[in-house]
Amino acid sequence: MNSVFPFLYPSPNEVTMPTKLNSKVRRSTVLSLVGFLLAGAASWHQAAVAQATAKPIKVTYAVATRDLNVGYPFATLPLGLGYFAEEGLDVDVVPGTSSAGTIQLLMSGRAQVGVVVTDPAVVQRAKSGLPVKSFYAISRRNGFVMVVPEGSPIRNFADLRGKKLGTSDLGSGAHVYVNVRLGQAGIPEDAVTQVNVGYGAPAFEALMNGKIDALATFTGARARMEGAGYKFRQLPQAGFEDKMYSYNLYATDQYIAANPEVIEKIGRATAKATVFMKANPEAAVRVFWKQYPERAPKNQNDPKELEKDLAILKAQMYDMKADELPMEFHWGSQDREAWGALQDYLKSAGMVATPKDVGEYFYAGQQAGYIKFDRSAVISKAKAWKP
Repeated sequence: MNSVFPFLYPSPNEVTMPTKLNSKVRRSTVLSLVGFLLAGAASWHQAAVAQATAKPIKVTYAVATRDLNVGYPFATLPLGLGYFAEEGLDVDVVPGTSSAGTIQLLMSGRAQVGVVVTDPAVVQRAKSGLPVKSFYAISRRNGFVMVVPEGSPIRNFADLRGKKLGTSDLGSGAHVYVNVRLGQAGIPEDAVTQVNVGYGAPAFEALMNGKIDALATFTGARARMEGAGYKFRQLPQAGFEDKMYSYNLYATDQYIAANPEVIEKIGRATAKATVFMKANPEAAVRVFWKQYPERAPKNQNDPKELEKDLAILKAQMYDMKADELPMEFHWGSQDREAWGALQDYLKSAGMVATPKDVGEYFYAGQQAGYIKFDRSAVISKAKAWKP
């Protein structure tokens, strides 16, 4: 006890004041300590109340799609599970149409954060200094694929010369993906015709009825259309596609500099949702149905309906590598090597003429905070979750 509070309990070997005075000193010291502790408790309580009653920070979160479905769990799941709210954020998740559209929303201030395909963002940063940066890596492998009708004679990208190729939007990441892969196959852009065919069923209908010969889409859409009964075949992907950032969370340089705490909160909520999804994918689907009842099937107990949306979610997990990385992985983390590989890939296709320092493309200042949460509690919540 002496070693902890020596001023309350002096050692017998110490020279002490007379007992009467010593007792007063001790009483005074104890009262002072109690007062200090009470004041500290009051201060802590006031801080806790202030935090609990603080007005949530409003954030508009744009996703590069027209169709916000179960295939965007990095945005919808932290909203549905209340993880954004736990971080003191009032988040409005909105469709941003395409990567170009989402970047416009960020630049205009109509959205503060957004999911953007990395390719066009890197190209524009390298060309014109576009002031947006990735702050959270969502997809850790390429999420785009090229598909053709099941009976098509097209077997690889080299067979696409002279063909009509569909993309969801000529300002989308799929458009950049097509140009890069064509360049690697030695096919100039003017040797093909690229057609804007939109998203979802209209795009696949264009493929099935011969309006286009091949369609650039993403893994979640492919899974969704397979579930809807469309028959098609995917062209082989290149080996490098397994190790590249595909679509990440972005914000403007100005917003990141002014709001680092919001960046960290968004990242942490996203990482929590990823752990939850990895622990219980079926629960993640049902959370989406609860959050967006208009997107839920009429019979939520139909195993076939669950299977369809689960296939879409698992396609997204594949892109995120949430299907293979361990629970303790540093979700959202970014590194220079991966960004360097992406820049080299775009340079080889003639999309980046003058390489930049790769630190221009991403911000990692808050990423240590993304995983500051109790993973075991999130996993337990996921496993115990009931609709």
